[in-house]
Amino acid sequence: MSILPTVAERRRQVLVGPLPDDFLRLIKPSSSSSEPMDPSAAAHVATPSQPAVYSFVPPNTRGRISVTILEANLAKNYGLVRMDPYCRLRVGHASFETPTKLSGGRTPFWNRIVHAYLPVGVDSIFVQIFDEKAFSADECIAHSHILLPPGIFNGETIDEFYPLTGAQGEGKEGLVHLIISFAPLEAPIAHPAYQGGPTYPDGSPAHQPTADAPAAVTGPAFTDDDVKAVKEMFPDIDEEVIRAILEEKRGNQDATVSALLEITN
Repeated sequence: MSILPTVAERRRQVLVGPLPDDFLRLIKPSSSSSEPMDPSAAAHVATPSQPAVYSFVPPNTRGRISVTILEANLAKNYGLVRMDPYCRLRVGHASFETPTKLSGGRTPFWNRIVHAYLPVGVDSIFVQIFDEKAFSADECIAHSHILLPPGIFNGETIDEFYPLTGAQGEGKEGLVHLIISFAPLEAPIAHPAYQGGPTYPDGSPAHQPTADAPAAVTGPAFTDDDVKAVKEMFPDIDEEVIRAILEEKRGNQDATVSALLEITN
């Protein structure tokens, strides 16, 4: 006699009946929670569109620039069958890319917003438009070196088309549509130093302050190999910026990588 269960026995073990309404569904948390919400959390929920506050600002930073890469009107379609364009934006040593617009052709539309820290002394950005290839290297079909409009440093938002350069000639490859704005860094609040102290009547011995022992000078908590390892993960970030973040994070590479991801995103 076979010990394997027959088809009829297997069917008798199957649960037959109506399924519950929440079968294979995630249970939504109840919105009527009796616990009071933290005021800061409530303010964050009330204003979801507020910009994120980054915990680290690179040294020699002038402010935060926002560039909306809306669209491009290209002079020619360089694809054999179709053209899949994407745009690369470089601000200082950091670079950002839009998603690829499949079959975008001569009029790709991206509508990608890029937030980046603007280093001191940088007064321009560099834009490149590539055609993504499936079996070969992506081809740069247009580029433009754009001087930042002076009006953005006075609080203005500039909405403008900028000419592109490529195989058709300088400024003849089409136009790219950008919206640029700038926000300066907020100056840190200087707290006045406490200068008060106990007073003594004339003739009474006052406490003589003793000189504190000098603090031991310690070297950095990371090595050049640590800097090199982080640099390999972020080749577009300047090495001095990586060193500054490693010093702030006391050599913690995981925290350093998280801070760099905040900068580049």
